[in-house]
Amino acid sequence: MKWKQLIIPAVAASLLLSGCSMKIPMGEEEATPTGNETVSEGVTPAIEARDSYYQMVIPFKPAAARGLAQRQVSSSLELEEVELGLMRHSTGAFNPEQFAYQEGQLLTNTDVLQLLGRKSKEQEEGAFVPLNPAYQNGTAEVSDADFVDANKESPLYLASLVEQNYMQRADNGYTLGGVSFALILNREYVFQAPNFGPTYTERLDESKVIAEGERMANELVKQLREREDFKDLDINVALYMKASQGSPTPGNYIKSAFVGKSDQIASGDWKAIDERYYYFPSREATNEVRDDSQKFTLFSDRIADVFPDFSGMIGKGFYQNGDLSRLEIDIPIQFYSRAELVGFTQHIVGLLENRWEYNRSVPIRINVTSLGGNPEVTIVFEEGMANPKVYF
Repeated sequence: MKWKQLIIPAVAASLLLSGCSMKIPMGEEEATPTGNETVSEGVTPAIEARDSYYQMVIPFKPAAARGLAQRQVSSSLELEEVELGLMRHSTGAFNPEQFAYQEGQLLTNTDVLQLLGRKSKEQEEGAFVPLNPAYQNGTAEVSDADFVDANKESPLYLASLVEQNYMQRADNGYTLGGVSFALILNREYVFQAPNFGPTYTERLDESKVIAEGERMANELVKQLREREDFKDLDINVALYMKASQGSPTPGNYIKSAFVGKSDQIASGDWKAIDERYYYFPSREATNEVRDDSQKFTLFSDRIADVFPDFSGMIGKGFYQNGDLSRLEIDIPIQFYSRAELVGFTQHIVGLLENRWEYNRSVPIRINVTSLGGNPEVTIVFEEGMANPKVYF
C-alpha cells in the first residue's frame, strides 16, 4: 500500500489518506514456511507505541478457555481493558524485554467454570474447588422459592477469570516462564429469578468485594500449586472491578500481587492500583476532575463557535494516580463535502497546536465520525510529535 501525505499550510498538519504511520521495527521472526513445512516458534515484530506491548509468540495459540470471558463480561470495552490492563500490570513481574506473550494455555473452560462456581459442603469431585461463597445453607443450590433472598444474602463476587502466559526463549523455541491472572469482580450482582422471572441488580459493598477478591486470589494460588504444571511457575494476580451496568466507561484494576513461586499471597504482597476512567461530559467528571472537565467544555465550545453543525462531543479520560494519562474524544458530525471535512480537521488541528489547554504530555486521540458512526478522520497528538497526525 502506498502512502500519500498532504500538508495543510494553515496548521502544518500531516494528513495521511490511508494506512497508519506507526513505525514497526522488525523483531525476531522465523521465515515463513511453504507447503507442509513445520512452523517454527518465533515472536511478532515489536511495535513502537505509547504503551509497552509484549511481543506475541507465533504460531498463535488460542486460549484454552477461549471465549469464556467474552460471554461473562458484558461489553467489548470492558474486555479490552481487562486484557490490556492485565498486560500492563504484568510488566513489573515479567519484563517485556525478556518475556513474550501467549494466551492462557493451562486452565480450560471446565477448570474456569469450576472456579467460578459456588462452594458447597457437599462438593462434587473436580479439578478445582469453587471460589465463590456458598449460599447461607452451606450448599450451591436453593429452592426456587428461596432463590431471590438467597442470592441477595450471598452474591457472586467473582464474575470471570482471565489467564495470560509469559514465555521465555529456550534452545528449541519458547518455554513458559510465568502466568498472570485477572480476577474479574462484580461491582453489581445481576441475577434473574427462576422461570424467566424478574432481573435483580444488587449494588455490592466495595470493601467487601475487595476482601473477597483477596480471599479468592489466595485460594486460587493454593489450588494451582497442587497441580504439576503450576508448581514451579512465577504467578502474578490482579483484581479487576467491573463497571456498573450501562456505564460508558470500563471498570478498573484495584490491586495486584506478585506471588513468585510461593503458595500463598501475604498481605504485604498486595499493591494498590490507582486507575479509573471518567466520561466527559458527566456530573461525575465535573465533581471529581473539575479542571479537566472545564477544559473539555472549552475545547467543545471553540469548535462550536466555528462550525454550526457541530452538536457536541464525548470523551473518555484514563487516570493513573490521580493524573490524566490519556484522552480519547469522539465527534459525530454530518459533512456535506470533502472540503468541509478538511476545513473541520484544520480547525481542530489548529486548536490542538495553539489553544490546547491540557498538558502536552497527555496523548490525545480524536475520532471524527458521521452521524451513522462511519469513521471520517482520526487525529492523534502525543508527546514528542511536532504536529498532530491526521488519518483519513
